[in-house]
Amino acid sequence: MRRSVQVATAVAGLALLAACANTTDDPPAGPTEGTSAPVTEAPTDEPTTTSPTDDDDGPVAAPAEETNEPAEDVTYSTEPQNDPDWPGSGGDLLPTGVRVGAHEGYERVVFDFQGSETPGWRVEYVDAAIEEGRGQEVDLDGDAILQVIATGVRYPEEAETDLLAQGSFDTEQTDLVDEVFVTGIFEGQNQAFIGLDEQVPFRVFTLTDPSRLVVDLQLGES
Repeated sequence: MRRSVQVATAVAGLALLAACANTTDDPPAGPTEGTSAPVTEAPTDEPTTTSPTDDDDGPVAAPAEETNEPAEDVTYSTEPQNDPDWPGSGGDLLPTGVRVGAHEGYERVVFDFQGSETPGWRVEYVDAAIEEGRGQEVDLDGDAILQVIATGVRYPEEAETDLLAQGSFDTEQTDLVDEVFVTGIFEGQNQAFIGLDEQVPFRVFTLTDPSRLVVDLQLGES
């Protein structure tokens, strides 16, 4: 009789231990086959030139609202112009935006850059918009073509390609400037073309915080 009680007690104890073992926290189960876990996308920087045109041909250059004036020795001319250190060297700048605006006496094209340095530059009228590297001619709106070369730029990382300002930018705020086309980065230089109704005097200067390259096109007297 006593032996039967001891056996029953031992069996009950083993059952209790088994029950306690089953109450431990199991790791959460992963998604079953055929299902996927929800994905949260990280926010991205908003580019400065993403407004589509009415006919969805491409982005429209955002307004250039700067009213900054250059130094007194920066004057208008139709002759080729470049910064004193041209052609300069490589840098940390990434071209990220194109903006166009109309002001009293001139229209302005601003090229935005991400980075801490100041771009070098050369701006001049050319007979045709020929893309560096590939040698192909760009079909650009306008009767006059102003080429803009910026130096001190770098190639983007894989995660930065969506930030690049590249391709055609239509203009809605200006009469003289018809189109801006950015061909992109080639051998440390960023090439762009400004299509104009006619050749006019221009001036070029840079601004900082953030880095910008500014091209002003002088308007004739009406």
